[in-house]
Amino acid sequence: MPAPPVLLCRPAPLARTPWRRRPLSRAGRGGVWLALVVLWALAAAGAAAQSASAVVSDRAVRVGEPFTYTLTLQGGAGDDVRAPIATGALRLVSDQPTLDVTTMVGGQTQRRVAWLYEGTRPGTGRVGGLRVTVGGRRLTVDPVAVTVNGRAPPARAPSGVPGVGSELFVRAEPSRETAVVGQQVVVDYVLYFEPHVQPRQTAPIGTWDAAGFWREELDVPSAYPRTVSLGGRTYEAVTIRRVALFPTRAGTLELSPMEFSVDLLRTDRRIGNDPFAPFFSPFSQRYTEETVTAPAAQVAVRELPPGAPPSFDGAVGQFTLRSSADRHAVAAGEPVEVQVTISGTGNLATLGAPALDVPPNADVYGPEEDREAMRGAAPLRGVKSFTWTLVPQGGDIEVPPAAWSYFDPATGTYQTLRTDPVEVAVRGGTVAGGAVAADGARRLRTDADWQRPAGSTAWLWAVLGGGLALPALAALALLGVRAGRERLAADTPDRRSRRAAAAASSRLAGTAGGADGFREVERAVRAFLADRLGVPPSVRERAALDARLEAAGAPTELRDRVHAVIAACARGQFAPGLASNLAAVRADAEATLGALDSLGRVQRSGFRRFGERLQRRGGGAATS
Repeated sequence: MPAPPVLLCRPAPLARTPWRRRPLSRAGRGGVWLALVVLWALAAAGAAAQSASAVVSDRAVRVGEPFTYTLTLQGGAGDDVRAPIATGALRLVSDQPTLDVTTMVGGQTQRRVAWLYEGTRPGTGRVGGLRVTVGGRRLTVDPVAVTVNGRAPPARAPSGVPGVGSELFVRAEPSRETAVVGQQVVVDYVLYFEPHVQPRQTAPIGTWDAAGFWREELDVPSAYPRTVSLGGRTYEAVTIRRVALFPTRAGTLELSPMEFSVDLLRTDRRIGNDPFAPFFSPFSQRYTEETVTAPAAQVAVRELPPGAPPSFDGAVGQFTLRSSADRHAVAAGEPVEVQVTISGTGNLATLGAPALDVPPNADVYGPEEDREAMRGAAPLRGVKSFTWTLVPQGGDIEVPPAAWSYFDPATGTYQTLRTDPVEVAVRGGTVAGGAVAADGARRLRTDADWQRPAGSTAWLWAVLGGGLALPALAALALLGVRAGRERLAADTPDRRSRRAAAAASSRLAGTAGGADGFREVERAVRAFLADRLGVPPSVRERAALDARLEAAGAPTELRDRVHAVIAACARGQFAPGLASNLAAVRADAEATLGALDSLGRVQRSGFRRFGERLQRRGGGAATS
């Protein structure tokens, strides 16, 4: 049959449709405008992310007095950052910055760089007019004007301070020499040294006492040593310890001397501060350790003025107060937290809480106190909060404003602050004895915070029952172990022999026919050998079995009978054509085991009596 013809065809070309721009719908046009606005906002935010600003530590200085110019860059570390030019009555002390720190603030890079300047003559001057590149943006920093006054009067050497005129000494410098009780006094311990002496590390020695003061340690920020003139000599000065003191009583209070150990790098005076001295004059510098002592200092403390308001509790400083409640609508029995926060410059540790006038329809707990001190600032500042927990028992709560007063040393007057009133709307009836009375009916509370939610308690009772049953189970286990030990102690060889004989008789009596019957006879024989003579079933070799039987006192004839029974059982299992009669093999096994059971026995066992009965009947042992 001829194959069907194959038709070859060319597919028709695809029709080309001219492309037409479809007009955007109103929603589409709105989406495009929204995307453009978002892109513009992102670009504006990125542009605003980079900024540069500068401040000076003091806008009015004296001739020869140093001050710090600090440049802050936001959004990048900046490129080509150099010390700005000083004009007028100012000059740059060193091109090397005294501070150069880069940190991450709010996910943005922030860099702070500071240089040291000083006034050269009375007049005015400017620092800045700086241009920097931050994050690819070119930014301009406006100049900062500083006024330079006349030269400061020469500093007098403090009276009673040993070491003035020497190359190294330390002294205590209180922020004020007079104060009122509770007013903060910041004491700086300043180390003075000549330029050829370079301190590397300082540490206080021993303990220090300031009787009559409450003391708070403050952090000392890293600073470039400043140049001062004392007793007609030029020194470098650096603060090595700062303490905030609060006098607790009136009178002349004394700060005991404080001792410091100082590690120094000394340079030969003839070389000065030559940076190449270690290379060309290796013996011109040496390390030493000195001990310096800051002499005692005194502060005159006077009593607070009279006229303190009733709400005054000893707070001295400048403070602000704010109060708040976490909720303004609750159900009867639900807690409400009222917090009062006091912040300012004073002894936060001893600040007392304002007295809240809580209505009788609410239980009040607390207050709980929390304090946070800002030890990097001088004077010491901080925040202290007081938190009360109110539990309404029924009806709305109205806590009126509470007064809190302090003494302001700057104005010399007492100031009184007041908390905001607290109003809480309470839903439901009156809480009484764990129930809420509403509309004349008493019903159990089901929404208390302490109530366990409904659920199955079977697991809890199971755990408790198991825990209570453990002692009983332990006692039963102890009794079982004791009974087992007693049975082992009473298990004499004679009893074990009788049990072995009884077990063997039962096994032989229950044997089936065929190969299984021969297998059961062999198992009975080997079990008896194991129970009666201690021969493990794993012993299969004739020599090993003979050795065990001989050790048990079995003569040669009896050993041969045991081997004959085992051999007959093997033929019955694996060579049925050569096997003997099962009944005859079973009888021979019983007679052989009876003979083994009589070894070393005074009393005749069941097997021995059984064997004697077979002999009286003329029973033979057909083993082959």
